[in-house]
Amino acid sequence: MKCVTSFQNNGHDQCYSKIQKSIDEMSSFLDKLSLSLSLIILVVEVFRCFLWNKSWCCDKDRDPKGVKNSMEEIMNEATKYMRRKRGENYGTNKVNGFVAMVCILVFSLKDGLSLGMFIVLLYASKDVKKNDQIIVHNLPSCANGALVTTLCLSKTSHFVVNHSTLVDLWIGFEKINDLSVFSGGARDFTEEVRNTLLEGIFMNIIGHVDEDALLIWAEKLFGENIEQIHGSCSILNLENYYPNKGLCGVLLKRNKKEIGEFLHVHWKGEPKLVLSMCSNYYDINNGTMQTLDEEKRELFNRKIASIIVSNEVHCFGFAYKQVIRSSLEEEEEKENGTIIAKDGLSFLGIVVLKNPYSSELRRTIEVCRKSGIEIKLMVDDDLNTSRLMAINSGILRIEEDLQGSIIEAIEFRRSPKEAQINMCHKIKVMANCSPADKLLLVNCLKKRGGHVAATGSSIRDLPSLKEADVGIFFGENCADLAKEDVDITIVDSNFGMYA
Repeated sequence: MKCVTSFQNNGHDQCYSKIQKSIDEMSSFLDKLSLSLSLIILVVEVFRCFLWNKSWCCDKDRDPKGVKNSMEEIMNEATKYMRRKRGENYGTNKVNGFVAMVCILVFSLKDGLSLGMFIVLLYASKDVKKNDQIIVHNLPSCANGALVTTLCLSKTSHFVVNHSTLVDLWIGFEKINDLSVFSGGARDFTEEVRNTLLEGIFMNIIGHVDEDALLIWAEKLFGENIEQIHGSCSILNLENYYPNKGLCGVLLKRNKKEIGEFLHVHWKGEPKLVLSMCSNYYDINNGTMQTLDEEKRELFNRKIASIIVSNEVHCFGFAYKQVIRSSLEEEEEKENGTIIAKDGLSFLGIVVLKNPYSSELRRTIEVCRKSGIEIKLMVDDDLNTSRLMAINSGILRIEEDLQGSIIEAIEFRRSPKEAQINMCHKIKVMANCSPADKLLLVNCLKKRGGHVAATGSSIRDLPSLKEADVGIFFGENCADLAKEDVDITIVDSNFGMYA
């Protein structure tokens, strides 16, 4: 009984848990109701005995059999309602009826509601430990979890972005897993294709929502710096040809000296549209440029269709052309502008963006959101990677990507106290977070009101887990050390267990 009726110690203040407050309020209401009914019955009996019919209360042979039968019928109906039939096993039904009777008696006792809730929570904690490997350290947290209005997520193993699996790269008809396997002349050709493709990725940017993933993949996997490539080229013209299909072209002049006066054209967008501008393609196996005839064009279109259907992904096609500056200047004089070539290009390849997160993780986040739970991501990654994580997982929707929804931890930390409390509910993602920043955000959310849950998977997360109304620890590592400060441990690190 003390487990439910005692104060809940969260490590900072001694305060009742919300479930205990609800139990106390309901118990108080039931006590008042019971007392009121007793008084009404007493008044009625007094009137019946002393004012209306004195012989009625003096009749010693009277047997209130009707009252007894009525109570029996009520109890029988209640047990029938609570009994869960399991087949035609008579013995099982008898046990279920006995359990139902005990439940009615327990809840009808004084303070029976607290005792009944304790039994229910204890059973629930044992059940989830057995079936889902969820260990409940604090019984009221089972019920408190249903009261959560804000969930602060730290980066567990399920949120780690594996950049090597974020994108599939196709050059020609070949899927490329490792560019370093090519040797000899093919290696030199591959290096040329690689550098040209990176130039098209980094320089041809229009602010599309999927470009963040593309840039992060190119930076992490190829070790290239976007600022360095931007410094090596000058943009002469940028054209967004089909905004709804992401088709855009750029005309570049490389700052380094080249043999001859050349300019470089890059197009990026929906693969079929980009392919329609091309007359050649790169054959990575032979290390040569091949003519794109109608037969091969049809093969490319089938390949593109199969990639999109099988993966349900977003694809970018890339094309390139080198033009002689003198011939371009003649066109400029005619058109009085800088022209970006739209035909005769060489098809570089297809970059296939995949969602790095499992459908189970995304489904769980969607369930939480539909339940009215505000989800906030607190990670130590940079701003762009944090945004990628939030959008792909479903924590941040594209229409929610507004000013103030993604913030650097240092900006939040340096804001005045009042501003922190006012802005904390707008934050969806906090990047470059330290444990102190997580604790600060949880504190501000609690001061603003609501019921806050926080997750973590390392000892460094314990301060914020301890401060939260419900602290959830993921994984077996350090679980024994964390159990004193957290409410729930999910052993297999599966965030899907929370929903």
